[in-house]
Amino acid sequence: MLVNLKSLIEDAEKNHYAVAGFTTPTLDTCEAVLQAAEEMNAPVIIGQAQLYDAFGPVEKLGPVMARMAEEAKVPVCLHLDHGTSIDYIMKAVKAGYTSVMADFSDRSFEENAEIVKMCVAFCHSIGVTVEGLVGRMPNVDMVEKAEGNLELKEFFTDPDEIEKFIEITGADALTVSFGTVHGMTVAKPVLDMEHLRRLRKASDCALVMHGSSGVAPEQMKEAITYGLSKVNVYTKVSTSAQKAIMEAVDAERPLYYHEIEAIAKKAMKESAKETIRLLSNGYIFR
Repeated sequence: MLVNLKSLIEDAEKNHYAVAGFTTPTLDTCEAVLQAAEEMNAPVIIGQAQLYDAFGPVEKLGPVMARMAEEAKVPVCLHLDHGTSIDYIMKAVKAGYTSVMADFSDRSFEENAEIVKMCVAFCHSIGVTVEGLVGRMPNVDMVEKAEGNLELKEFFTDPDEIEKFIEITGADALTVSFGTVHGMTVAKPVLDMEHLRRLRKASDCALVMHGSSGVAPEQMKEAITYGLSKVNVYTKVSTSAQKAIMEAVDAERPLYYHEIEAIAKKAMKESAKETIRLLSNGYIFR
């Protein structure tokens, strides 16, 4: 069942869990995540990130993913992650996406807010939800270039900006920074729960965590209790395929490509189930 982000967020907030937002840039990844969600009877978010368009062009894969979401036995939101241009966001909407992230965080606060406001006005008119980003999200490249000396607090979302941003834009959800890093593989992230509490008090807008891979399960659960409604996942699930494939290629005979795909899909499905189970925060999906 294809839905927008709002209905999933509302249920997550009501039942105190976080919806898993999986980046699924290939058909195999998408199928793995949907199979995991159906086996757990859990709502889920799938979709493309503009960064990975070369691996699954939104015009080509979007309609296929939308149909897969429509046919799923659980509620599925088709969400564009980090849409950084109006043209690309419109491509996603045309392709059947029911939710978009309008990420113009590289601009000034005022310009970011005005562009997101424009996206919200259009998207809401056709039932599409919008996620924004207040502040900036660091990535693993920044950490590596800084040789581990990157001060993550410099990227923390300013609580004073959240209320103003929502007032201007009317966005449905906000990505906030409080200690995670995109694609974190070089160091273990440590979340600042006190800062998250301040962000939660600043607005009743749904809060979103990016860069969840590598976060300790205990911290993830604690963050959910402080108001996280959506958690983005990609690195953890995508890289789970590598170990399974490497173990399989040690076999005596060569593997056909479709066999490698099947091995990767099974590993990603199990990783996705593990993530959904963690983010459910003990809630039993019915």
